[in-house]
Amino acid sequence: MDCITNRALKSRRLSVLAVVFFVTLLALQPGYSESNPTAPDAASEAGTAPATVFRPFPAFSRLAVGLTLGTFGPGVELATPLSPLTNLRVDASFLNLDLSTGRYGVNYNGTVSIRELRASYDFFPFNGSFRLSAGVAAYNHLNVGGTGTVADNKAIYLNSADYFTSAVSPMLSKVTLAYQNKVAPTFTFGWGNAIPRSGRRFAFPVEIGAAYAGTPQFTLNMTGNACAGAPCTTANPGTPVGSLPGFTTNLNAQRAKIVNDLALARFYPILNCGFTYRF
Repeated sequence: MDCITNRALKSRRLSVLAVVFFVTLLALQPGYSESNPTAPDAASEAGTAPATVFRPFPAFSRLAVGLTLGTFGPGVELATPLSPLTNLRVDASFLNLDLSTGRYGVNYNGTVSIRELRASYDFFPFNGSFRLSAGVAAYNHLNVGGTGTVADNKAIYLNSADYFTSAVSPMLSKVTLAYQNKVAPTFTFGWGNAIPRSGRRFAFPVEIGAAYAGTPQFTLNMTGNACAGAPCTTANPGTPVGSLPGFTTNLNAQRAKIVNDLALARFYPILNCGFTYRF
């Protein structure tokens, strides 16, 4: 019983700490107004807190630079005000990854290449840190490529059929995934103003949304020798996959299933967090 009570107390404490942490993050987000110590009013003369005034920056009068990290990879950001409630923001991101892993007897090697240049129009509807943003990825480059080598006597599953690789000439698959639309509209929402109207110089913006990048083009090709339904042997070292009865049909069917599953991939997710400094 004491154990259950202690767990309940720990759970409550963790919940309270999580709420406090979230509220603290929101409190750190800069708003639009600031205290004016040089313009006292009746309240300040009476000894109370100074009045809060609104001081927007004129268009293009300030510049903020920052670093970002998100689903487009690491990047840099520039922002400038357009009006009291709007900013113009430009992001450039890049990512190169080499991947190497093994699963179910298949050794994978691949690369991920991402390049993005995006311009966004930020609107702050509540005079605070919350923002709505519409933009366009003027250069949208998202490519994935890789190869998979099937280990000796291991099988792959294609459209309800098993194919075992040959030790003489193992099966090799080549996969590419590439977005064809170089220009993609984007829509995001988030918190944090890179040009804080509160007078602060630092901001920690976060944004969530998606880019309509179009359905990516997918290719899947296979080479090597294989045996259908049973492992290859010394007497039967396998047949080139292009000559195996039904292999091409099953490969095309498997390829069609993957293309169908990629339909939702036309909306590329955007999740970014960053740090900006206003000059």
